[in-house]
Parts: sequence; structure tokens; C-alpha cells
Amino acid sequence: MKRSVAWLVVPTLVVLLALVIYPTIYLWCMMFFSFHPARDPQPVFVGLKNFQTLTGDVEAASSIVTMLVLVGITIPVQIVLGMLIAMLFSSRNTHGKLGLKVLILIPMMIPAVIIGINWKMIFFSHGPLNELLMSLGISPQPWLSAPFGNTSLTLVSLGILDVWQWTPFVALAVMSGIEGLPKDVYEAASLDGASERQILRHVALPMIKGIIVIVLLLRLIDSLRIFDVIYMLTYGGPGIATTTLPFYIFKTGFALMSLHPGYGYAALLSVVLLAISTCISMIVMRLLHIERLIWE
Repeated sequence: MKRSVAWLVVPTLVVLLALVIYPTIYLWCMMFFSFHPARDPQPVFVGLKNFQTLTGDVEAASSIVTMLVLVGITIPVQIVLGMLIAMLFSSRNTHGKLGLKVLILIPMMIPAVIIGINWKMIFFSHGPLNELLMSLGISPQPWLSAPFGNTSLTLVSLGILDVWQWTPFVALAVMSGIEGLPKDVYEAASLDGASERQILRHVALPMIKGIIVIVLLLRLIDSLRIFDVIYMLTYGGPGIATTTLPFYIFKTGFALMSLHPGYGYAALLSVVLLAISTCISMIVMRLLHIERLIWE
């Protein structure tokens, strides 16, 4: 009986080996090879040459900084706005909650391709956003034409899009945590004279801080690998103003548009991205004591 059960695990192990373990090992091995499909008939072993290239690659360093800046801008805003929306929707004085929940789901349901095209039209020089600014007496802004204006404005535009798209995820996760609390908690706090706002702020949110931390980690990891919206909205430009590390990996390994094109160097950059994501996640977990929060 035990042998028959053990054989049932074999298909899962085969799929895991084929789709996860083998590609991971191959990726780590490719760091020591150079391969350009238009130049090399097969991968060429180059030792630590890719690592030497990385130490002097200015665009790689810039892409890492851009990625971290974008994450530092968007994640705090998403968490704060998401918590405020969750508190608003959890209030007894809010009517039409079902319709509101459906509405805030729309940004997450729209494919990234359509989001990029729509927001490119919104940020266009003569788009609706600049038309609105001009109607208010404010001069139009070069949202996506940074060479003719402030280069940081394009990154801010990308941050606005990311906040719009993923704040609903934070709001729904926090809202589900609040609504999942026992009713006895609210009744006890009400008997003590606490208002609804005080209950949500001082009772409900502290009790679901484990959920908030997990949502923070999920959004942090996801934001570090942002690619699709950048591809559709700015294509990493103008110049390299919005080129994050995932997009630079794409340019190096697939588009072959960087100064150091090749699959081997792209593999090294992918491992660097994995290392950055792991380190940041571990630091956040250690600072917020996630083990204690989960098992409280």
C-alpha cells in the first residue's frame, strides 16, 4: 500500500524537476557562459567574465537604483491607501459595499497590455490629464516626454499607474481580515465606549497586523519584478529613466539591445534580481518579526 502511494508522487516530482529544478540549475550554470544567438553557434565558457562586466555596467547599476526607488515610492502609498479604503468599506455607514468592491477590482482585472495603452493615452501631451490641468489653470506636464522636462516625472507617472493598479489588492486583503474578526471583539469595544473609527483603528487593524505584513511582502516581491507595464507604457525610456532590473534583463537577454547582450549575462542579472528580492524580503521579515505575527 505504501509503495503504491509513493508512486503517486512520482508525476509531481517529474513536473517539479522539469519546470523548476532543471531551469534553475541551468540558469546558475549559464552565468559562466556567453551566448549570443546571432554570434555564437553554442554557449562559450567565459568563467568570471560576466561578473567583471557587471562590476562596470553603469546601466545595470542604474536599473537597480530605479527599481528600488520605484518600490520605495509605490509600496508605502499602496499600503496606506489600501488600509484607508479597507477601513472605509468596513464601516457600517458605507452604503453599496458590494458595488464598491466590484469597482475597485477593475484595475486588477484589466490586462497589463490594455492598462499600458490606456495610461499612455492619459499621460499623452494632449491627453485628458493635461487637459484637466489646463482647465484648472495649471500648465501641462511632460509626463512621458522626460527629455523635454523633468526626467523624474516619467518615473512618478509609472508609480501612479502601479498604485492605481495594485492598491485594490491591499484594500481587499485588509478588508477580508477586518470582516473575518469575531463580532465579540466589536461588541466588547462598543460596550467600552469606543467609536467605530476607534474600533477599526485601535482594535481591528492591530489584530490583523499579520495579514498586513504578508500583504506587504507579497506586494514588495511583486513590485521588484515589475515588467509588463513598463514594456507597454515607456519601454524603459526615455533613455533609461524607467529601466528597472527586470526590464534590463529583458533588453539584455531577449531584445539584445543593451551594451552587453547575451543569455549568459542576462542569467547573471536574473540571479542578482533573485538575491536582491531575497535579501529585502528577509530584512523586512526580520524587522517586522513575521514569525511572531503569524503564530500569535
